[in-house]
Amino acid sequence: GTLLLCLFVGLSAWFAYGTAETVTVTVTKTERITTGSGNRISHKYLVFTATETFENSDCLWYGKFNSSDVQGRLTPGTYSMKVYGWRIPFLSSYRNIVEVSSR
Repeated sequence: GTLLLCLFVGLSAWFAYGTAETVTVTVTKTERITTGSGNRISHKYLVFTATETFENSDCLWYGKFNSSDVQGRLTPGTYSMKVYGWRIPFLSSYRNIVEVSSR
């Protein structure tokens, strides 16, 4: 059990930091996607750019717990963003935004 926990934590940390990069993008629009019904409703924030779609969600590894605030401040324009993860279209998986600054 302990070995599996250590492996999970190690892989999770590697994923968050090993795939991180800073990109400059032009945001075209933002959207909140809601899925499910009743007590099983979930939401996620998407950020559409000229080249890629990103997810904006909280991230324990980076201490980011203000996704709603970040989403509210994003308007069409050019930004520098620190992101991590992989875009896997058939899984609807997006790279996650962890930092944003205006250009």
